[in-house]
Amino acid sequence: MAADPMRPSLMTKMRASLAKERDAVVLEALRAAGKVAYDELMAADRAREQLAADSMSLWDAPPATGSLLLAAWNAYMLQTLGEQFLDADYAARPGTVGYVPAVTFDQVSSWLTAVEGWASRSRQARVNPDYDIAKELSLPAGLPEWAEVVPCPPEHLTALMAAVLPLRQHIDVALYGLERAGVPAEHQGAVNKIKQLAAEAAAAADYAMGLRTERHNAELHELIENNLKNALELWFHVGQLAAMPRLLTSYRAMRPASRPDVATLPGGSRFDPWCLTDRVTLKRWQRDAKAKRAIAELWRFDPDPAATMALKAEIDAAVAAGDVVLHRNRDGSSCYFECPWSPLYEVRRPVRIAGRNLRVLQQFTLQASGDDVLTGGKFERGIIVGPFEATDEVEYCDPDGRHLNRNT
Repeated sequence: MAADPMRPSLMTKMRASLAKERDAVVLEALRAAGKVAYDELMAADRAREQLAADSMSLWDAPPATGSLLLAAWNAYMLQTLGEQFLDADYAARPGTVGYVPAVTFDQVSSWLTAVEGWASRSRQARVNPDYDIAKELSLPAGLPEWAEVVPCPPEHLTALMAAVLPLRQHIDVALYGLERAGVPAEHQGAVNKIKQLAAEAAAAADYAMGLRTERHNAELHELIENNLKNALELWFHVGQLAAMPRLLTSYRAMRPASRPDVATLPGGSRFDPWCLTDRVTLKRWQRDAKAKRAIAELWRFDPDPAATMALKAEIDAAVAAGDVVLHRNRDGSSCYFECPWSPLYEVRRPVRIAGRNLRVLQQFTLQASGDDVLTGGKFERGIIVGPFEATDEVEYCDPDGRHLNRNT
């Protein structure tokens, strides 16, 4: 008999305590309450059938219909991901059922707590034919932030793979419903675009599945993870666009940055060790002997320079698209205080970078640090979110002696 996560034994509690796992009672309560997502999905299916019976396309349907389909899809996908992660963790750790590692707790919590809001909007759309969710929210919405941890726990990959089949099946249903009553000629291009995005997601998922092997390899593990996350993020958008295709008029797909040219990596003919550094203050750092040593050590300790360069490319792409701009504080400060002295950025349009959803006017900077590697720690790669303020606490900074820290 499988252990009951809501009634852990004394031994289970002791093992979980030793493993520093968190009590999943809140997550299990959220899982139970989130079952309403399945009711909303059934209501969405009935709405699609009614559209077909009325020979009506989604372009002609009341705004509430698209709102129902969109909100129900979001609630269902988030509920599915949360449940798969819990089940995969319990299967991998049968001795601590009812408890999960902190990173799993954070990830599942971010998904399951979001279910209620979407399920509520789905139900509102069922009773108010004038309800238009697009007037209330910026759509399509993105998935909540991924809880980043290196390496990604194997059970997380297991859960992501398990979620692929049911989510893919419902995307197929949504695309079929979009074309079932016929597509107005003027909207065929929009439908083609949605189908293209769905094909891109399916290709990423298929590629990830094809990479599976019984031998563990960290690089392969990361490649599978990135492809699965890409597929899921695209499917989350595709489901919303198929529910409310008019959103495509202003849709701008968020794509992961491609892996950089090997010639630009350490040892390559075009490698620039200062490629992450703020251009405004670059010459100051290049004249500083300590800064030169710090930059050299950064690349020596980086276990995956390609991932660091890909993160920089992701930020650069957001700048090129106008979603993000270089930022200067009112005192003229333009870079973060730690090596590699990355520039500061400010968000102008909602954007997703390094797996994090960033809001308008939010400040951030790139982080790449090997400071803790020699003492047994991990290389830190990601973004640091501000706001930032000037301080004199550390040595390296802007040429005038000011330094930047997070405003905590």
